[in-house]
Amino acid sequence: MTEEFPRRLADVRIDWLTKVLGVRVDSVKHDDIGAGKGMMGDIFRLHLGCSGDADRTIVAKFSADREDLRAAAKRAGIFEREINFYRKIAPVLRCRLPRSFGTWYDPVTAEFLILMENIDADREVNQVRGVTRSQAELVIKELAALHVPEADVSEFHDLFSLVSAPERRANQTIFVRNGWESVRRLVPSEISPNRSCDEMIELLIGAMDYLSAQPFYLLHGDARPDNLLFSTDGGSVALIDWQGVALGPREWDIGYFLAQGLRVEDRRSWMSDLLDLYVSEYSTHGKPPDRRTMETNVGKAAWFSLGVACSLFTIADTSRQETIELSTSMAERSLSLLYDLGELS
Repeated sequence: MTEEFPRRLADVRIDWLTKVLGVRVDSVKHDDIGAGKGMMGDIFRLHLGCSGDADRTIVAKFSADREDLRAAAKRAGIFEREINFYRKIAPVLRCRLPRSFGTWYDPVTAEFLILMENIDADREVNQVRGVTRSQAELVIKELAALHVPEADVSEFHDLFSLVSAPERRANQTIFVRNGWESVRRLVPSEISPNRSCDEMIELLIGAMDYLSAQPFYLLHGDARPDNLLFSTDGGSVALIDWQGVALGPREWDIGYFLAQGLRVEDRRSWMSDLLDLYVSEYSTHGKPPDRRTMETNVGKAAWFSLGVACSLFTIADTSRQETIELSTSMAERSLSLLYDLGELS
């Protein structure tokens, strides 16, 4: 039997929080921190007034309040994957991520709740504006710490998706079919390829298949600025939103981050140095990737980034200007990287 838990913010009761957190909670205020970020979930910062203890702030993450999105998430297993990540995998990793105070999941409805640490992060970071060079270097170092070989997490193998798993291919196909024509109208004509939706799907799936033949490592799967919390002192970054945690080649995360997180001109200026940094950083953890192979795989990974840009026309509220701006930046950066690395001509 599934343990009962609040399915929506409105269902969260003070007495329930008191029981779960082990401190008396007298009041709760909240602010929405997920709006406009293209997330398949609803996420809030809860400001708790606590008796006999210092007031505290935590984060509550719920499943999306849309049945169609929960059905897609259930089909791909992404909500259950994030729950299992916090329960079983997070404690053994060396990368920075929020502490979990509790996780709940209903396998029938795919509804869930995660209560986690609120990290005092730099709120000026914005995915559309892109990250700075020093921030990009922090992310590259954190990814190098995360990317342990598949063999090192073999006991959790059943909890991971594979980068070319049938359900991932199916969702990407749906996303591109629903979003490509809209996306291509958002980007400048010089980087809008004269390719049909079916052609783009074929190229994306081909890239996924190519990457699935490479050695596998533990991946975040969605390493973009909206899922990265940079400390206010600029000295560290924490990875959040583990719905995409997967096994695949390291470049899947690296290429995705380069395509999503850096403005085109910055990525062109910094990419070579950032790839060199990853190779250097990873050598302290294990065998680094071959530099030439790495660049090829980064280009292949940019296809998945483009698929995510298309996905916003399925999973997000495209009546919001923020969503359109996000999709536009994702698409421009992904297509530019695909052209620069020879994936499109």
